[in-house]
Amino acid sequence: MKKGIVIIVVLLFFYLPDFAQHSKMKGKIDPVFISLINRKKVQDSISAKKDCPPTIKKTLEGDALKKTPAEKLYECIVYTKYAKALRQQGIIINSVLPTFVTALATLKQIEQMSAMSEVTYIAAPSINILH
Repeated sequence: MKKGIVIIVVLLFFYLPDFAQHSKMKGKIDPVFISLINRKKVQDSISAKKDCPPTIKKTLEGDALKKTPAEKLYECIVYTKYAKALRQQGIIINSVLPTFVTALATLKQIEQMSAMSEVTYIAAPSINILH
């Protein structure tokens, strides 16, 4: 009984810091983008299983840039006071305001921005329609 409790405590000790960091990053991203990121990860894992063997893949590495489609850019509102830090990461900034910027970013860049301490939240744009 005591061994089981010790094992659980040890596993929690190693698992919780990773979970806290992961949930902290996901807490900065709008649910719309989280859904898109999760969908892309599933599609990538499915396509990785269907890929050719690694020996053939190595010969095709040089052609990878030519054959892969460009990544889609998403409009997003990034709540930050440090637009310069985003520009240094290669993110396309459209407009800069005192507390947020509008940007175009790939899903990978959105995940990178969520890990930055300068970013407080990444929101998906919405359309307000007056009746």
